[in-house]
Amino acid sequence: MHKFYGIGVGPGDPELLTVKAAKKLSELDVLVVPQSKSGGTSEAHQIASPYLTPKTTILYRHFPMTTDTEAMMAAIEPIALEIEALVNEGKDVGFVTLGDPMIYSTYIYLLKFIKDAVPIETMTGISSYSAIASGTNQPLVEGDMPLLIYPCIEDLSDLDQKLQDYEALVLMKVYRSFDAIKALILKHGLENYCVIVSDFGKPGEKRFNSIQSVSFEDIRYFTTIIINKRWSK
Repeated sequence: MHKFYGIGVGPGDPELLTVKAAKKLSELDVLVVPQSKSGGTSEAHQIASPYLTPKTTILYRHFPMTTDTEAMMAAIEPIALEIEALVNEGKDVGFVTLGDPMIYSTYIYLLKFIKDAVPIETMTGISSYSAIASGTNQPLVEGDMPLLIYPCIEDLSDLDQKLQDYEALVLMKVYRSFDAIKALILKHGLENYCVIVSDFGKPGEKRFNSIQSVSFEDIRYFTTIIINKRWSK
């Protein structure tokens, strides 16, 4: 039975792919590669490339980076129809995405269109925050602690309260609002309980020992902050 495969490639280091994902990448007939802008590069493709073979046809498709869900869905629908047609023609089709496919991924929007149309198998990938926690020896949670995964997009009105209420937080998508987020972390005295990493597992990876000395100009687009109030540096 031919399928559509959603494949998480992890945060950046090709060695962090699962064995299952690497094996499937080598077997695909077609791989759909998302581009944030038409004609641009794809980090997910670069990470997956060591496991691809010449027999796999690569299809670059534009997935707009926008918070406008309606515009996103309109752009993705024809891609979903194309994937459906390819699977029905007897091809195994894959789609690569950074991190894990089920965590803030473009793949989820694609899945909404195609979930009832063809057989699907989603292959987990290591999330950026899980990799960062291990890579920096910073525990995410322990004991009975809940973990809040918070996307710092546009409205940060409730982040002040979340920083007070939760002992363990992962702040994702911090790039555009970094200065405001930094101010809140300092306000709550959490500077010794957080880890900040940009581009984890990639050639340009940057780790910051103190948020006090970090400015917006220092960080990259893929930046994550981990906070654990029970784990001081």
